[in-house]
Amino acid sequence: MTITRRAFGATTAAAALVSAAPALAAGPARTLDVIVLGAGMSGLQAAWLLEQQGQSVMVLEARGQVGGRVRTLFDQPGTPEMGFNSMGAGYGRGIDAARRAGVELYDVAPRVVRGYRQELYLDGVLVPKAAWPTSPANPFPPDRKAMMPWEISSKVLHEHNPLKDWSTWNDPKNAPLDISLHDFLKGQGLSDAAIHLAVDTSPYYGESGSDVSALMYEFTDGWTGTQMAMGPKSYAVKGGNQRLPMAMAKLLKGDVLLGKAVVGLSSDTTGVTVTCHDGARYRAKRVICSLPFSMVRELKMEPGLTGLQSEAVAMLPYQSIAMIFLTAKTPYWEKDGLSASMWTNGPAAQVIAQRFGATDDEITGLVAQARGARADQWDAWGPEKTMARVVEAIETMRPAAKGQLEAKTYFSWKTQPFNLGDWAYFKPGQISRFALGMAAPAGRIHFCGEHTAVANRGMEGALESSERVALEVLSA
Repeated sequence: MTITRRAFGATTAAAALVSAAPALAAGPARTLDVIVLGAGMSGLQAAWLLEQQGQSVMVLEARGQVGGRVRTLFDQPGTPEMGFNSMGAGYGRGIDAARRAGVELYDVAPRVVRGYRQELYLDGVLVPKAAWPTSPANPFPPDRKAMMPWEISSKVLHEHNPLKDWSTWNDPKNAPLDISLHDFLKGQGLSDAAIHLAVDTSPYYGESGSDVSALMYEFTDGWTGTQMAMGPKSYAVKGGNQRLPMAMAKLLKGDVLLGKAVVGLSSDTTGVTVTCHDGARYRAKRVICSLPFSMVRELKMEPGLTGLQSEAVAMLPYQSIAMIFLTAKTPYWEKDGLSASMWTNGPAAQVIAQRFGATDDEITGLVAQARGARADQWDAWGPEKTMARVVEAIETMRPAAKGQLEAKTYFSWKTQPFNLGDWAYFKPGQISRFALGMAAPAGRIHFCGEHTAVANRGMEGALESSERVALEVLSA
């Protein structure tokens, strides 16, 4: 069973049929120009770019749906996003892809701005913003006392960013900056307690401040500033962001096969044979692998990767992020006069109001999000226990919420079998160790994906990498 561009957009039942397709008894029937592994944004874009140059292309996707780390809950109010949320005005590639695919973008910045205010709860106790500077729980230095825990690390890093040209982040000359974020912030006067609260409680990258390279944050700070200079708008796809990769898949002439988990790649002087878990085999002159390295390290590759590239595939870590989507029977935040959004150091982690109703002010649900060690704890508890504990924690901190919340969905990127984590990050020393060479072609196998981007992050990074890999294949 195959899903072609004409039949794409199939239901879950159709995807199950694809997954249950019988194994091919014989070898590949024909040799394609390119097989793309993974139907995320980078894989789909690479396939489209190559088709525009006359290449025959097939896309193999392990899941029953396309999108990679773009994941929308279409069955929930406001179609909440479990992955990619929005693209800034500087996302030229993303905006162009949406235009080409025919999906409608709309500016969600007004809704996001309304959600900036959030309440601070430490050890289950509300700490009003006005009381925070003098709170005995505030571990920040005197000149930083007024900053909230979620503000201080990015503010300090931006003010003292030693990476003057962020576009050179992976240049070997910047190796001295490839230290832990914890050590960088310690050098700027923050105590261990301050770093633990400001970073380890909810790390943007990594498991903690000690686990991630400051150089990665410094690059991201510079890149984010450039994006913000392009304007205040922030775009999402009308009806859910996953509609974008779905529409991109429809543009392809070649087949997009779902339920095709790749287990092996065998290269020779004329091409690459791809073997799937169901026994099916396909062959192409070249293969583009857009899979995260967390999956590449599970593949049987003949010949295998070597040197620093092999080390990168084996060692590059992926972020732990878990989310719970909740609905509220009544707007209890109106009753207690507090913001619906909360930042806590307890089991509820961060609670983010979702404003995707008929107006910018309408709250359609809440997303409780845990990162790093807290996400790992949630996963260890399991979905049902975690959802119950999070609801209980919110009700304890916010008595007005008692009996008003219903946890609808638990989603963890770490437990997704074809991800094993959300986005990639670099540990201290890894950028200077293998960042430059980890995406190099391995014979007839080429690599793309956000983790291989050099000038962008997020969706824009994924699309950037697809351009680079398409050029590699065409010039090989």
